[in-house]
Formats: sequence, structure tokens, C-alpha cells
Amino acid sequence: MALEKLTQPVEGELIPASRTGYSRRPSLGTARGVRRELASVYLELRRGEIDERHATSAAYLLRCVLESIRLDEIEQRLTALEETRR
Repeated sequence: MALEKLTQPVEGELIPASRTGYSRRPSLGTARGVRRELASVYLELRRGEIDERHATSAAYLLRCVLESIRLDEIEQRLTALEETRR
């Protein structure tokens, strides 16, 4: 009878268990890191872990980050070339 008093019915929606012990931190400071994160977003979409709208938004933002990295690298190379010509 003591067990019956402690037992409570569970109501509501089922919440899926999340992965524990591993927290992915993307390195978005390099083109390689952005490429890896983009591949990760693609895999999450394929597995059904994220919807298409979120994947599209993430891919667009990652593309912007990648373009910024490339532009920064070009500016650095141009500055180095200009300094060697002086």
C-alpha cells in the first residue's frame, strides 16, 4: 500500500532523451571549421534532427561566415603584398 501512494501517473508528451557528455563546439574561425559545421548541419537534416527551415538558415549564416573568412584572408594577403612593394 505504501508503494501505491508513491506512484504517480505521468501525463504529458514524451520528451526524447538528449545526448549527454558531449557538447559540440564548432570552430568557426577557419574555413575548415565552417565546412565541418556545414556538413554537420547537413547530416542533422538528413537524420531528421532539424527541420529544413532551420537547416537553410544555418547554412546561409555559415556561408556568410565563410565569405567573411575568405575576404579577411584576401585583405591580409593584399596588405602583405603592398608592404613588400614599398
